[in-house]
Amino acid sequence: MSADRATGDGAALAEHVYRGLLRTIIDGELTPGAWLKERDLSERFEVSRVPVRQALQRLAGEGFVVMSRNRGASVTRITRPDVEELFDARLCIEPYATRHAANRVHAGIASAERLEQLLERALAPGETSEAGVSNLAFHLEIVRLSGNRILERSLSPMLGRMEWIFTLTHATREQEHAIEHRQLLEAILAGRGEVAAAQAYAHIDQAREPILDALAEALDW
Repeated sequence: MSADRATGDGAALAEHVYRGLLRTIIDGELTPGAWLKERDLSERFEVSRVPVRQALQRLAGEGFVVMSRNRGASVTRITRPDVEELFDARLCIEPYATRHAANRVHAGIASAERLEQLLERALAPGETSEAGVSNLAFHLEIVRLSGNRILERSLSPMLGRMEWIFTLTHATREQEHAIEHRQLLEAILAGRGEVAAAQAYAHIDQAREPILDALAEALDW
């Protein structure tokens, strides 16, 4: 086997372990604070320890795992300051991006067709988890429509942590989310940039305290 082939296969295995571990964390199978033993994970995913170690390092970089030199790896414990920082970061990115998305859609530079599809998918009857993924994709699509790739790359890594938090808090403000997303879409389609930006800010900020309260109950803060 060539070195390139081996490297490619190793990267694919690491990606496989990464996605599998990420999903078990987000779905709550692995709870905050749970220890992640390389040997157990190697057996679970039927790979050597090398791709497991690579996946753990990637998850640590994204904030899902904490690496300790002496004690190994564990699932990150979610703290109130962590969640506050996540909401603060979103408030810096999303209202600004929403304003530009509305202006670009109104000017015909960008199309909101996928945004409309994501909203309908989130509102369709089905699994709550699927609706949650569509809701997060809705937020990322708005940032993409802004045309600012730096903002898009900044928000993308946050989506997994947002999904993790939303899974732990279940359907907090589910009906309100649906109404607010509809209002956001209408403002964007109408090209009302300032209104859309204000709605985006309010939408994120109004979810902060209910989610913090739900997390406090779920995680016994």
